[in-house]
Order: sequence, then structure tokens, then C-alpha cells
Amino acid sequence: MNDLVHFLSDFPFFQNEKNLFLHIEEYLAKSFLIRPLIVFSVDQNQNAIEIQKCRMVIGKDDRLQLYGLHIIEDCFTKRGDLKNLPCLKVKIENCYYYYLNMGNKGNQFYFSIFSTPNDIEVDQLKVFSAFSKSHLSFVDKYNELYKNQELIHIDDVTGLYNQRKLFKDLHILVEKSKTDLDSFCVLFIDIDRFKLVNDNYGHLVGTRLLENVATDIKNLLRDSDYCYRYGGDEFVIILSDSDSISGKIVGERILKKIKSKDYPIDTHKDQSAISLSVSIGVAEYPQDAKSSDEILAIADRMMYEAKESGRGLVFNTQDVFKSSLKKYVDTN
Repeated sequence: MNDLVHFLSDFPFFQNEKNLFLHIEEYLAKSFLIRPLIVFSVDQNQNAIEIQKCRMVIGKDDRLQLYGLHIIEDCFTKRGDLKNLPCLKVKIENCYYYYLNMGNKGNQFYFSIFSTPNDIEVDQLKVFSAFSKSHLSFVDKYNELYKNQELIHIDDVTGLYNQRKLFKDLHILVEKSKTDLDSFCVLFIDIDRFKLVNDNYGHLVGTRLLENVATDIKNLLRDSDYCYRYGGDEFVIILSDSDSISGKIVGERILKKIKSKDYPIDTHKDQSAISLSVSIGVAEYPQDAKSSDEILAIADRMMYEAKESGRGLVFNTQDVFKSSLKKYVDTN
């Protein structure tokens, strides 16, 4: 218990959730010999936690192999309303599996999964749950203050960040990646045939549609992700701590959301709706690029590859490689 008191009293303030969870992981590993901590986030409006739809905040796919998805689902995610439960302990053979409620930040709910051969007192885990929730609330307030200072970087049509902010953030992330060795992903999004919308319905309708599309994109992202209006009908997303595979999954969610929706238009003559589609390019740093300009250019190129392949598609560099290889095989 003394170790816990020292940990809480000496705990620094972190400006993002990842560093908070990594610090907690370090303490748990030192004190209880836990297997690697995995922290997930999910939209807190989602009624039931489906592990396949969660995003990992810390932890990699290989960590899941320690437990297996079926253990996580059977032990925890099928046990009702976990969002109001601080912690849960399940013993399977000679190992204890733990669920820990980490709290909310913005529209995201966080929870962690870990295992250990040791039996940890539930009261101690409740302390960690309460502490994490409290710290996340401070992070949330800090982010709100930061956003207020960033109003100069807000696009006045969509409410997203603007191109100036994008270039600034890309530079910061590239420099950070060189020291922290964290990867990030860039998605370049273009609305298919949007010029026809402006030509047929006018720019006022087009502006409203841009605002609606921006809202749909933003609602599918984590608080730690960033969304920008690049210009015209083009958008850019930065996914922190993500690779191109995760980027393609997020891109396909965005594509599915936009294609499945009828967007209302009001031309004063009648009220109707139209369908939209997007083409999305995905690139990963540093796997696909070595600079901020290059990562954006490659994501842009992947978007054009998606358009040239029929529109309404999501392409990453692996897709382009497979497509080029198929063309070579077919012609030889």
C-alpha cells in the first residue's frame, strides 16, 4: 500500500491519455508482475462493448495473443454495463484476468485488460479506476483550453482544423516520431464528383453538404485523432499511434457511413436528398514516408489511385503494390 501512496503522490500531470496509461502500466508491472496492459477506447454512447470495434490506445496486436479475443469477450465484454463497473476479476486455471474502468475523455470511454498470476486486491484496483477517471477529466479540461487557443486554426465552414494547422501538426508528429518511435497514419479524403453537386444545386447547398460530411467524419474518430479541411471538398485525417492497416479500417468505416446516408438538400423548390461517395488514400509514417511533405503527398497519391480504380474505394500502399503486381502478371 505504501508503494501505491508514493505512486499517487508523485504522479506527474500528463497532457494526453497515452502517457497516463503507460505510467500506470509501469507501476502495475513493477508491483504485480502483470502481463502487458492493453487499453481500448470506444464511443461512450455505444451501449455494449464489442471488442472488434474498439480502438487500442496502448498495446499492439501481439499483446492480444496473450489472452485471445474469446477470453476477453467471454470474461468481460458480455457481462453487461461495464461502464459503471470500476473493475472486474476473473480466475481461469492459475491466472487472473482483470478489467479496469479507466474513465471518459470527450466522447471516448476507456477500459483496460491485463492478466497476472497474482491476486490483486479489488480495493487497490478501484483506487486506480478512480485515479484514472480523475486524471482523464483534467486532460479533457486541458484539451478544451488548448482548443480555445487554437480557434485561429479552425475552418469557418466545417469547424475542422485548417490546412495551416495540418502542416504544423505533421511537422510536430514527424519530429516526435523520431524520438518516441511512434507511427501515425494519414488519410486523404476527396468527395467523388462534388463539382457536379455545386453545378447542379449551387454553392450554398455544396457548403451545407461539406459541413454535414465533416460532422460524419469527425464522429467516427477518437479524441486523439485530428481532422482537417484541406481545401474545397478534400479532408485530411491524422490517426495517432496507428498503422496503414488501422488507417484502412477507419477509412472503410468513413466510406461506409457516407455511402449509406442520404444527405438532405433544400433548394427552396423542394426538399430532397442525394447520395455521396468518397475516395480515400492512406499512408503510414515512417513506413511509407520520411518527411511531413512526403507522407501527405503519398496519402494524396493513394487517394488518386482509389479514384482511378473506380471511386468509392480506400487505398493504401499495400493495395497499390498488389494492383501493380496483378497488372504485371496479367500482361506477362
